Amino acid sequence: MKNQKMISSDTGASPWLEVDGERIYQSVAIARYLGNLFGLAGKDGMENAQIDAMIDSYKDYLNDARAYFWVKSGMGQGNLEELKTKFDEASKRFFTFLQKRIEKVGSGFIASKISWGDFFLADGIKTTMNFDEEFEKKFPKMVEYKNFIFSQPKIKEYIEKRPESVF
Repeated sequence: MKNQKMISSDTGASPWLEVDGERIYQSVAIARYLGNLFGLAGKDGMENAQIDAMIDSYKDYLNDARAYFWVKSGMGQGNLEELKTKFDEASKRFFTFLQKRIEKVGSGFIASKISWGDFFLADGIKTTMNFDEEFEKKFPKMVEYKNFIFSQPKIKEYIEKRPESVF
């Protein structure tokens, strides 16, 4: 497998993963593929659907939060105060939904065992924390969830070695 770092002429975007001459585009499709390949999918079709639903809900959240992230990071223009209101509403809606899912499942994960979706969401929480100084106060259970995912042995080792980034 070879992960490309440049922009694809096929889609005009990145990332993509190339496996045996075949390209898989889009970060969620890549994560899902690798999750299935490495045993990090749900135990059955329903769990896989629930993982997909959480990730799709997270993508909806990002659509609402993205402008705030860009402006707050200095990489975009806009009214930060107006964007903060939309960001706060989206955060409350999504992270409340995610917390309910984790509590319902009872395993500490979004499915009965750790999945690719947990990695995706824990990293998203880390990103959100970089832009919301009050996140830990507003969503302590989400910080616990992120810390739990990041404390898994192989994930912990990776997190300790990876370069820091606000995104």
